[in-house]
Amino acid sequence: MLDKLREEVKKRVKKKRYIHTLGVEEKAVELAQKYGVDETKCRIASILHDVAKQMEVSELEKICKENFSDELTEEDIKITEILHGFVGYIIARDEFKIEDESILNGIKYHTIGKEGLDTLGRIIYIADAIEKNRDYPGVEKIREEVEKDLDKGIIFEIDRKIKYLSSVGGKIHRNTLAMRNWLAKSN
Repeated sequence: MLDKLREEVKKRVKKKRYIHTLGVEEKAVELAQKYGVDETKCRIASILHDVAKQMEVSELEKICKENFSDELTEEDIKITEILHGFVGYIIARDEFKIEDESILNGIKYHTIGKEGLDTLGRIIYIADAIEKNRDYPGVEKIREEVEKDLDKGIIFEIDRKIKYLSSVGGKIHRNTLAMRNWLAKSN
């Protein structure tokens, strides 16, 4: 089944994106073993997390408006980098018949997180940010923090993201801030 999913994703994304996907899978499995999460479920969520990444923005917007109007505002839909996770959720559920909510939420929230996101979802969120092919200022430090403590590492990554987005005039999604605050309270 995993090989079949990989083949399907490979057909749908560019080579660089597929290499990233395999990197996320590798990191997610490593973190699953470390933090006691089902490895196969992490593999499925990792493989499918960017399945919708190469779709046309207009198609992503249309699917999100039709399926997530209760969760995504018009303003959210303008943040096009987050839409592929939501559409990936639909593809995983409808095309690949994934029923496990933990896997589906791992795909759906891998770019923005969510307050109350389970450990699998948090692993996919951070694996996406720190897999071995990622190279940006501070990534090594985030990797070190995640090795020590998953949630503190995620907080560290979100803080870095807030600083970066502020410096370029970007906007941090409310879900990401809510997850950060929830994790900070729990730690």
